[in-house]
Amino acid sequence: MAGWFDRHQSSISCMMTAMKSLTGSLAIMALVFSVYAQGTQPNASGWSFKSRRAAEDAVANKLDEIRAAAKRPPLERVSPSVREVELVCTAALTGRKVYDPILGGLETYVTNDISAETEVLKRTTLLPREQWPRYSVIVERNPNSTPENPTYTIGVARRPSASTEFFGPLFFDVPFKGINSWKKEVAPECRKG
Repeated sequence: MAGWFDRHQSSISCMMTAMKSLTGSLAIMALVFSVYAQGTQPNASGWSFKSRRAAEDAVANKLDEIRAAAKRPPLERVSPSVREVELVCTAALTGRKVYDPILGGLETYVTNDISAETEVLKRTTLLPREQWPRYSVIVERNPNSTPENPTYTIGVARRPSASTEFFGPLFFDVPFKGINSWKKEVAPECRKG
């Protein structure tokens, strides 16, 4: 009987080790995709990564200020997904409204002042934290923008928890149906190969 117990414990131990390894691998994959999305954003307007990052930081700071003024708990800022980056790039190039058909948390607006407190930013920022604890910011300089009169398309995406975002498509009425339909909306200049 002791031999059976030892073998059973050994099997459980092996399964636990495999699960930890799988979890670690998934975390590394998510990090790699996130870094890829942030570092290789489509750049149809020729805007430098450093300038774009500074603009995104300014919008994120304004978002944090709005939440603090409303006495709401802070949100976790995460890197935008490839989907969000491509959709906001498309909005900047085409002037069309875009949305995230999978999670539905992406809002865009056009402004000349990156640090402006717009209605879209306030509405998106003040959604309940319990359902949307994370957010990402994407800023694109519009093609008709000039140094004297800059125009930006800003995308703010409220996002669910990482586990909900990852496993969510499994719980759709028809899992994964239409999950890539958003790609048809992306402008050719905004596609990532």
